[in-house]
Amino acid sequence: MTATGPQSPNPVDEPTRQSDAAFALLKAEIIACRLAPGSGFSESALSLRFGLAKAATRSALTRLAELQLVVPVPRHGYTVAPVTVQSIRELFEMRLIAEPKAAAMAATRVDAAGLRRLNKAPQNAHSADERLAFVAANRAFHRAIAAATGNARLYALLDALADEGERLVHLGLFGPGSQMHDRAEADDGHEALIAAFEARDPAAAERAASAHVEHARAIVLARIMSGTINLAIN
Repeated sequence: MTATGPQSPNPVDEPTRQSDAAFALLKAEIIACRLAPGSGFSESALSLRFGLAKAATRSALTRLAELQLVVPVPRHGYTVAPVTVQSIRELFEMRLIAEPKAAAMAATRVDAAGLRRLNKAPQNAHSADERLAFVAANRAFHRAIAAATGNARLYALLDALADEGERLVHLGLFGPGSQMHDRAEADDGHEALIAAFEARDPAAAERAASAHVEHARAIVLARIMSGTINLAIN
């Protein structure tokens, strides 16, 4: 029997790993608004700025365009999707239609103890990395609720809304002008949801989800309208 040494990495996997790394990096830059809403760039300029392979950058940008986080501009590259008052209103209108009903549907099915493990308090996120980790944990928290509905179409809708909303979560809770009490109230919103799920109470879950979305909308609009964020306002 011939001994085999350590397996060499599969070269076919390397472009995929580079593409995934580029996607994660650029998505984080957009969520944190370090790639500012409405700003334009070419594929080559972005590759040079972040030290990324051009093929990996191209693949990442294709995925980001599918999430509507960047917009292709023929012959000019890409633009980071702008944040506007209209886009915020439309997004939160959809969330208010879908999320409370999803919470009610999930109330007797969701693993409340699992939600407690997923939940993170935004008031404990101080560094840039901790804030991005909170946004990811928040996404996982709401994804678990959506999955518990047992409705694949509703899950897909909520996941698409969450793709667009991650940047607004970061902006509302951690953007210029944000306040500690906003983060504490967001945490209270998660606690109210978990309590309703622990009680297996669909009506309470629906009310808690509605209040949580309303709070998120209020703080995002406050950041925009205060003038502390230089974003497109339509």
